[in-house]
Amino acid sequence: MIKKDCATLCASIFRVLIFLLVRSQAKESRVLDGIPSEQQCRISLVHINDITTDSFDEAVQDVDGIIHVASPVQFEITDPEKDFLLPAINGTIGVLQAAHKYNQNHFNKIKRIVITSSLGAVLDPTKGLRPGYCYTEKDWCPLTYEKGVSSKNDRTTAYLASKTLSERVVWDFLDKEKPSFTIATICPPLVLGPRVNGFESLDDINASNSLIWSLINSSKDAQIPDTVIPFQVDVRDLACIHVEVLERFGGTNQRFLIRAETSSFQTISDIIHEDFLIPDNIKNKTPIGTKGQKSSDHFTIDSSPVQNDLRIEYIPLKKTIEDLVLQFIELKEKLEHERLTHTE
Repeated sequence: MIKKDCATLCASIFRVLIFLLVRSQAKESRVLDGIPSEQQCRISLVHINDITTDSFDEAVQDVDGIIHVASPVQFEITDPEKDFLLPAINGTIGVLQAAHKYNQNHFNKIKRIVITSSLGAVLDPTKGLRPGYCYTEKDWCPLTYEKGVSSKNDRTTAYLASKTLSERVVWDFLDKEKPSFTIATICPPLVLGPRVNGFESLDDINASNSLIWSLINSSKDAQIPDTVIPFQVDVRDLACIHVEVLERFGGTNQRFLIRAETSSFQTISDIIHEDFLIPDNIKNKTPIGTKGQKSSDHFTIDSSPVQNDLRIEYIPLKKTIEDLVLQFIELKEKLEHERLTHTE
């Protein structure tokens, strides 16, 4: 059974390369701040300024496995191809090519590559909630490159196309190049949860968590947002899954669909209003909606390969939301302190 402390990725038995978009000394320091001091000596960072064009040859030197989690999510979209498609596709293929090249000259040292995809690469957005249908690893989002490029002012379509196409190149590479390493892709739903070392600014809030930030900065009378993907997973569980898939399933190429609890914004709102640790000033800005209202009928996801083989005990949604909102409260206090200091 997965242990919750396995999210400390540097404790892996492999020497693993985890691709992080670290473009400044400040961000590098924040990454290291989230790792126990006694383990920081096992971490080395290679700066990749632009995953669309830069080489990964230096980054893959002398590693046994790779976890590739980098993919762009822009809040404002000006050019879908430049902002989403090319970074996702070229970044992924660049990692694979560098690893393949390295193995050809180093006795196949790199054994396994795990790539974070998305449930968005699996679902068909034209089908909506699709009651009664069960998505499996054989399903693919039908969005094309052309559709992604033409998705002006449509961040969702651009993102879904980028995740779909960047995963497709993985399996195309595997089929054509037949590398010595094995590959696994992980397709999670909405990923929520606290940040390892908290939030220092609004820029630290990623796209998924920003949905909860917006929820608690609304009002009691506001409308509950529609639920598009009725499943979620805690980021800490997802980290554990990446490590386990890297270390325990190295002999197979596989696509893993992930899901924890069924969730909706109404469920999340109910959790916030009922949680004793969340103060009233947050509850007073969170929509009430219709307490206890069940979600509309929707599709299911076959996540049995992960569930059966890893026997993971997922963090409850209540715990995920509580931990995240408490960090948001700390961020609010920090921002208010900065505001007051600035006005003095």
